[in-house]
Amino acid sequence: MSRHLSRRTFLRGSLVGGATVAVGVPLLEAMMNLGGTALADGGALPRRFVLWFWGNGTHPGAWAPTTTGAGWEPTPLLRGLAPVREYVNVVSGTSLPVRRRNNPHVEGAVGILAGGNPVIDPAYASESNDWDFMTVSGPTVDEVAADVLGPARFRSLVLAVTPLHGVRGPGTAVRYTSHRGPYLYNEPTFDPGAVFDMLFGVERPPDGPTPEDLARASVLDAVLDEARSLEGRLGASDRTRLEHHLDAVRDLERRVRGEGGSSPSACETPERPASAASYRARARIMAELSAMAFACDLTRVVSMEFSSPASHSGYPDIFPTGLVHNGSPISFHEYEHNVGYSANTRTGLQYFVDVFGDFLVALRDVEEGDGNVLDRSLVLGTSELSGGAEHSFGDFPLLVAGRAGGALRYPGAHVRLERAMAQQIPFTCLRALGWTGESWGTAQFATRDEVDLGG
Repeated sequence: MSRHLSRRTFLRGSLVGGATVAVGVPLLEAMMNLGGTALADGGALPRRFVLWFWGNGTHPGAWAPTTTGAGWEPTPLLRGLAPVREYVNVVSGTSLPVRRRNNPHVEGAVGILAGGNPVIDPAYASESNDWDFMTVSGPTVDEVAADVLGPARFRSLVLAVTPLHGVRGPGTAVRYTSHRGPYLYNEPTFDPGAVFDMLFGVERPPDGPTPEDLARASVLDAVLDEARSLEGRLGASDRTRLEHHLDAVRDLERRVRGEGGSSPSACETPERPASAASYRARARIMAELSAMAFACDLTRVVSMEFSSPASHSGYPDIFPTGLVHNGSPISFHEYEHNVGYSANTRTGLQYFVDVFGDFLVALRDVEEGDGNVLDRSLVLGTSELSGGAEHSFGDFPLLVAGRAGGALRYPGAHVRLERAMAQQIPFTCLRALGWTGESWGTAQFATRDEVDLGG
């Protein structure tokens, strides 16, 4: 029985009509050293980075814990972090130095994500300098992280959940959080089914099966022969781990296909994931897919745009009858501007963090080596401003979760920084991942100062 197995092992097979699939396997003992702390060939276990973004900020002065240090108690707005509190470093008190020349939502997004001021191509110089035409100044933090963390099957996964706010012009900064450079945005995927198919290598040949055929098919059924062959080469604990992994893929496959854990009628096409019961349910599936992609080393970077800057959505999950002001239905963004930090507004702000917490739980619940996926991940949760009601940039919301393979403090702490700039946190995250750049950002956003979040 072989004790040596490549980290890049895949189970391969064919679906109906010739479509091919490739299912990654988790980190097994046969891939690692005896202590479970490094790969068998001496290489380090991979670190991962997640940029998790929500629009319209939080409630300045009321969102952060009242005490600093480890053992912080969640405020009502941070209740969703309670299950993973020990993994979360809360950074409060910083300010984002936005100049407020154009649109605060775009300026804030570009400032925190790309470390610069929005730019407009000279071709649009005669147009209004508003979000219809503005883009980023350079690559966003997730793109820099992808350069640092090295090759994987996918450079990054760029995901989104709630509909993007439309604009009338070619501006990209208000719609997309992930950019390679000015106007070079990374198009997010909204459909968990498409993400599932991409991760598991479902390739449909010309004149092959229809999408309906693929929706009924199972990638696991297609790779059972290879799975059984691999099990014969593994020790008892690895066989158990592989079985649990494949069970998790099976469960995720059913949920993505809309089966709810039971097989659909033979005459029905299962619901596609775009029909998920809620945005939060869709986000949970995206979180589980991200965790699976990390565990199988299919990617090392995820950009999750839960909502685009400004949060132009009604969030029917939590407001099933809609938000109304003066008799007219409005989005969460407009509602907050009109009524401030009302009970409904606080419900929305809680909701964003609740869903962020779901993402962290999904990473924590996947075992890996001597720990779990969240142990080797760095997850930056943030928004484009601190307060949506008044477009403020003080007491900026920054949540840094995971352990980054030991580079981040554990258990997590609340760190309050009264005179620091918010962009120091993306810089600190990149340095924790191994980036060798000596500074981050341009103009008033440029910084060389890291924040102490060390383990």
